[in-house]
Amino acid sequence: MTDFFSRPDLWVIAVYMLGMLGVAWYVSAGSRDAEGYTLGNRQLPGWAIGLSVLGTFTSSLTFLGGPGKIFREGDWNYLSFTVALPFSALIAVIWFVPLYRRSVRLSAYELLEQRFGYWARLYADASYILLQLLRVAMVLLLVALAVDDLLGWDVISTLVGLGVLVIIYDVLGGIRAVIWTDVVQVVVLCVGALWCLVVLVTDWPGGAGGFWSDIPAGSLSLGELASWDLAKSTFLVVFVYGLSENLRNYGTDQNYVQRVLAAPSDREAAKSIWIGALSYIPISLMIGLIGIGLAMNYRIADSETAYATTSAATATGNTVVLPAGTTPDEVFPHFIQTELPLGVSGLVIAAILAAAMSTVDSSLNSTSTVVLEDILRRFRRGEPRVPEIITLRISTVVLGVLGTGMAVAVYWRLGEASGTIMDQWWKYAGAAGGGMFGLFLLAWLLPRLPAWGALLATITTFPVLLWGLLATDLPADSPWKPLECRLHGNLVGVSGTLVVLLVGGTIWAAVLGGFVRAGSRYPRD
Repeated sequence: MTDFFSRPDLWVIAVYMLGMLGVAWYVSAGSRDAEGYTLGNRQLPGWAIGLSVLGTFTSSLTFLGGPGKIFREGDWNYLSFTVALPFSALIAVIWFVPLYRRSVRLSAYELLEQRFGYWARLYADASYILLQLLRVAMVLLLVALAVDDLLGWDVISTLVGLGVLVIIYDVLGGIRAVIWTDVVQVVVLCVGALWCLVVLVTDWPGGAGGFWSDIPAGSLSLGELASWDLAKSTFLVVFVYGLSENLRNYGTDQNYVQRVLAAPSDREAAKSIWIGALSYIPISLMIGLIGIGLAMNYRIADSETAYATTSAATATGNTVVLPAGTTPDEVFPHFIQTELPLGVSGLVIAAILAAAMSTVDSSLNSTSTVVLEDILRRFRRGEPRVPEIITLRISTVVLGVLGTGMAVAVYWRLGEASGTIMDQWWKYAGAAGGGMFGLFLLAWLLPRLPAWGALLATITTFPVLLWGLLATDLPADSPWKPLECRLHGNLVGVSGTLVVLLVGGTIWAAVLGGFVRAGSRYPRD
């Protein structure tokens, strides 16, 4: 106890946590029924929704995983994902915003039932719930590992404690708590990231001028621009993944659709999209510079990969050798722990927690909304026996417990993972959402495709996704080696989407040729 009261950084973290609970309690008055809990009575301002979207984009996977990935790879290839974001936002503003605000009541997946039947809606629900539980698990895991390095807290205890905190304020305030706490969390995150970058730059020999002149050639590259090698993390591979994932987010993710529906007008909804997308660009640049700065400052003793052994860093004598066995994901937490003064390190740790909480809270709220709207209301007969607001809150608690439990399970198996946590997230997120995005594309682009054709196309993608997830890095003596998937992990979900489109497009061509009867389900006007 004495140690706690003598550490300014822990005081900062405690005040921040209590502040989040205070915000949730303050806005809870508007979340006492299902409409208020899920959509904020459709009266939330576009600028606040946009900052909340930004908070969802900038999770701890970005704040911690981004610098770790850049440190490992030595360039800005990771930011190719960000380059795709404005293109996706433009399509979302032109197409998705008016489509959803005109055609659905609460769930993004209503469109699929209108077009193909309830099976399509249920499949999308299952994919979405799995994806969000995975997101919650990975975010909680990464922040727990960081806090363990920074403060010496037990990883499992941190996972559980953070999960409980998010569940409490999410249950209290619903979407209003999500939006308004995200606004605070984005501010804290930006201040924390900027402070780290300023320390990296000003502490470099020669200050800012020396830092810029010593950045190694190629470090600011987005990767191999002209390469078509689909097995490597080139600019094309990451850009295509970014375009696919961002379109999937805007077009099929309940997180984003729910925010679009919570705005009072199409104009405010479009504003929220642009604020979230364009604000993410400077944050990505900050995180990119932090990653390069870490690579210039540090190298890992037992690493054969040139994480940080750049000629510029060596020439200045500023390279610090980290202990053997240090992972790229642990370098940024090490910098925070050793280079920032007490109090300031607490602010940055609060920023890390903010990044995690702004993603987890929105995942829990949107997933509980899907459970209520697409499953419970769909099969209910008559008036609910339990008030829907109670059902939503119970669902939030259950989903939070499941996500936290999944994080614990992943932690126990972490030693089997290769690469950074960001790599793992991109791979599994793409696979979990690839088939769902393909199904949405069929509904949007092929209006005469019969429902059975969409079902066949969706089923066909399962073996492709499993192949991309399981048939990688096989031992040389494996009898399955000839069937190994040689695509980069980022393209697993993209390949699933393309298979859905290929099979669905073939059946659609048969419809146009008169060989197959056209479908009869269409979205409402």
